[in-house]
Amino acid sequence: QGIKEVTMHEVGHTLGLRHNFKASTLYSLADLNDVTKTKETGLGSSVMDYNPVNLVPEGTTQGDYYSTTIGPYDHWAIEYGYKPFGKRKPEDEVEDLAKIASRSGEPALAFGTDEDARSIDPDPHCWRFDFGQDLVKYANQQAKVVAEAWPGIVDQMTDEGEGYERTRRAFGVLLATHGRSMYMASRYVGGSHVSRSHKGDDNAPEPFEVVTPEQQRYALGLLEEKEFNDNPFDFPPELYNHLAASRWDHWGTDLPDRADYPAHRVILMWQDLILRRLLSSLTLTRLHDTELKVPEDQDALTTAELLERLTATVFAEVSSIGDDEYTNRKPAISSLRRNLQRAFLRHMSVLALGKTSSPEDCATVAYLQLTRLKSQTDQMLAGAENLDSYSRAHLQETSARITKVIDANMMIAP
Repeated sequence: QGIKEVTMHEVGHTLGLRHNFKASTLYSLADLNDVTKTKETGLGSSVMDYNPVNLVPEGTTQGDYYSTTIGPYDHWAIEYGYKPFGKRKPEDEVEDLAKIASRSGEPALAFGTDEDARSIDPDPHCWRFDFGQDLVKYANQQAKVVAEAWPGIVDQMTDEGEGYERTRRAFGVLLATHGRSMYMASRYVGGSHVSRSHKGDDNAPEPFEVVTPEQQRYALGLLEEKEFNDNPFDFPPELYNHLAASRWDHWGTDLPDRADYPAHRVILMWQDLILRRLLSSLTLTRLHDTELKVPEDQDALTTAELLERLTATVFAEVSSIGDDEYTNRKPAISSLRRNLQRAFLRHMSVLALGKTSSPEDCATVAYLQLTRLKSQTDQMLAGAENLDSYSRAHLQETSARITKVIDANMMIAP
């Protein structure tokens, strides 16, 4: 199936078809695995998308792994490019072509190509290696597939008499699959669905349609559970001790900078990538503009809500540390969470100081969140005698860093 899909995709290019990265949103996840439907269309509306292998968690119906035929968009595009009209005047042919093109509003003919699928583009459904009409559900499904695969990778990837290099590569693939899926879901926040349909096309959507606030909050909920959380990364220590790097050193290869696995660094890399997207000037500016694009009597996700929610999520321990006895081996705030909090604090500090191109409203809300966080942190430190050294030092540093931001903000204020 994989070879056939790649072949159809490349033949499509030879016929002049461009990529269509919205084709993978034709089906729901359930319909995606209904072979009675996909045998007629493939796994999406076009083979010109970049589709991942279709893998589902245990206990879920597994459909085709790859598209086995071309989709409705492919038929439509080929009809437009190659349909013979006979001996007719050029102006008549233009009219006939316009009739074909006017079908663009049909959901199965949605189109978005390379210049619509950059990381700076707003449409979360115009993306590579995604599946389904709901990318939050798809990301959650991918997280389940990855979680099921972790426990067995040492035995499955390394045979007797072999080194553990393939286990390390498999671990990296799984961690990247999880991270990319969460990044995919994060694109709903501040996103807009984009249509290339022209005025007058049948059933054509508006050029831009803001992602519903429910969908944006749904995406944030998944990120809180699966990315800004320790649980998905609670790997047994013995797994880390089997992630051995290759010792092969030759031209065309690069030895890793560490033979053992840099667990903290890699996990934080994915968390920080998603944080940077959510707190980027582009995302915040789009969210801020959304407040003008949605009538006042309708719900909308605001930049203030986003910053408040992220602060509460990332620094949840500040309001939840109890009376347990903490130690440096069982700290109140884990090392993964401390890393995440430092990264978040760096982004929020730059934002609060007005050092970005984000709206000034975002800078002031970030300033407010930091001052509140400092107050909560100081209160926690004053009342918690049971903190471990790591958590106490971390919270004291957090308070001190926020103080510097507040003082610097006062100095540069006009």
